[in-house]
Amino acid sequence: MKVKIRVANPAGNITIFVMTPLDRSRYAEAANQLLKQREYKAEQVGFMEEMRNGACRMQMMGGEFCGNATRSFGYLKSLLSPDHPKLVEVDVSGADSPLKVEVDLEAGTSRTTMPLPRKMVSLLVPGQGSCPMVCFEGISHIIVKGPRRSDAFVQTVLKAAKEQETCDAYGIMFLEPSGDGMEKCYRMTPVVYVDKTDSLVWESSCGSGSMACAAYLADKKEDGTYIYILKQPDGLIEASVIRREGKTAECRMGGKVSISDELEAEILCRAE
Repeated sequence: MKVKIRVANPAGNITIFVMTPLDRSRYAEAANQLLKQREYKAEQVGFMEEMRNGACRMQMMGGEFCGNATRSFGYLKSLLSPDHPKLVEVDVSGADSPLKVEVDLEAGTSRTTMPLPRKMVSLLVPGQGSCPMVCFEGISHIIVKGPRRSDAFVQTVLKAAKEQETCDAYGIMFLEPSGDGMEKCYRMTPVVYVDKTDSLVWESSCGSGSMACAAYLADKKEDGTYIYILKQPDGLIEASVIRREGKTAECRMGGKVSISDELEAEILCRAE
């Protein structure tokens, strides 16, 4: 069957939005087929769903939360609205309440509020020591200091994370100083595993992973606003943390985004 799609590019983290309604039981199958269509160079897939009140929500392929897809969805909503609002509210998988997205269509940017981390724990990796793990609803991110490491190392970390924390998706963020002397500027290399689709992708950028790194870097700091620039394989993401009364009170993340015109893609999947 043919489905209508839009291809979003939030800082290189190419995301396909499936605009044609499909049954959720078909999401994993459809996502895997779309990810194999190399012309899109996609790293993940989100599906548009109509809610009871007639509004549209976005469900990721494995039910996980994705910050880049969230801010791209907000950008798309503003783009398709006749009045092109600069502030839109979005309902997305992995977030237990709607999130606000600030959109600047002229500048080609969007910034979203983010769910607060549920907890920050230490993950013991056999033979490797411990790593901080920042757990959100729908996804947990393990932060590894230093440059990208081997696929075997990634599998070891994933195995340990799965045993400690049940989640829809897991990210491993390799984090190191940017090397250009800029304070609060880091280089980050993300790899993300989605359980339902059994997919492991070295991503061009990762929004929720950027937020996890910012939350980790700001942890235990004095009250105030902390802004971090995360340089990733194919783009920059700015993540900010506001701390009040010794706790993380607000999280925001944003950067460049672009969205294609509506396209048609062929998949072997039934319509709803």
